[in-house]
Amino acid sequence: MAKTPEQIKQSYYTNIETKTGVTIPDWLTQIRAKLQAGELARHSDIVDWLKTEHGLGHGYATLLAHDAMKAGEAS
Repeated sequence: MAKTPEQIKQSYYTNIETKTGVTIPDWLTQIRAKLQAGELARHSDIVDWLKTEHGLGHGYATLLAHDAMKAGEAS
């Protein structure tokens, strides 16, 4: 049976945490802090930072950027 979008997202999250040793809430906190400090401004800035500074793949970086930006809109 095919995985649901939520199952795929959880699989990505597990892989990110395993690869980096950093929890998803910690990643989102770091990203939001950089957004608030003005160090990052756009989705593409976040993706580039995660890829170049932390070695994440494009898919993982995009997911974190999306969730951080989405969380920022809710607050």
